[in-house]
Amino acid sequence: MSERQNLSWTACDTLAAQGKKPSIGLVREWTIATTGAKKGSDGDVQKDINDWYADLLKLKRDKGVAGLPDAVATLTRELWRFAVESANDGLAAERTALAAEKAEAEKLIDLAQEDTLAAIEIANELKGKLTIANAALLGRDEQIKRLEQTLIEQRATLQAKDERIAGLGGELSRKAEEHAAGLAELDGLRKHSLLEIERARAESRQWKAEFTRVETESKAAAHAYREKISTLDSELSGAKGRLGAVEESLAAANKRTEIVEAGLSAAKPENSIVRQRFASAKKPGAGKLIRRR
Repeated sequence: MSERQNLSWTACDTLAAQGKKPSIGLVREWTIATTGAKKGSDGDVQKDINDWYADLLKLKRDKGVAGLPDAVATLTRELWRFAVESANDGLAAERTALAAEKAEAEKLIDLAQEDTLAAIEIANELKGKLTIANAALLGRDEQIKRLEQTLIEQRATLQAKDERIAGLGGELSRKAEEHAAGLAELDGLRKHSLLEIERARAESRQWKAEFTRVETESKAAAHAYREKISTLDSELSGAKGRLGAVEESLAAANKRTEIVEAGLSAAKPENSIVRQRFASAKKPGAGKLIRRR
């Protein structure tokens, strides 16, 4: 008898003494609790249990039950037969369950193998992708180095441009200040010019009004002078027709001239030319006065 079988039979004796029916689970549990290790497969343990039942039945049949009546011995043998048959039925059920578990395990193994092959293929594919990715990363690293170098150069260029912009900003500020000062000066000149223009316009309006007034007065005086000259011309024409009364007519004309001169003395100096021309009418033989344009 092997060590495993002996251990299994000891477990069966112990379980039977405790009033428990030996089974694979109970024998395995007792074996592990006793030795701290699993002994044999489930099939081996079930075979040991079957052998234990067979040996026990054979022992009872061959030797009988010592000290017991035949009826009691018969009952005991029937009890052991029933126990063996029950054990066989349990064994068949356990075998069926084990067969189902084995089939399921084989399916799981097949699936695991398939998964393993698929995993190997995926791993190989990933290795290829990883190789490509590593190559791409190396290229990216070189590109990044070139970009960093370009960035350094661009930063230097930008710094130079910033310095140039700062200089131009200072120059622009100075010119802006000069421009603002020029605008202030120009605004002052513009305001002064507007004041001068307004003053000139006021003077122009004043002179224009004065000119209009003088012109109106001059036209009125000239109109009066023309009427008077027309009268004098009529009188002179009459005097020419009356040769006999020339001196008398001249005296009367001189008197009227004096009256006109008195009126002219009150007029503006601008009308002096009219008085001169009118005074010349006193001379004998003078023609008509030239009208003032």
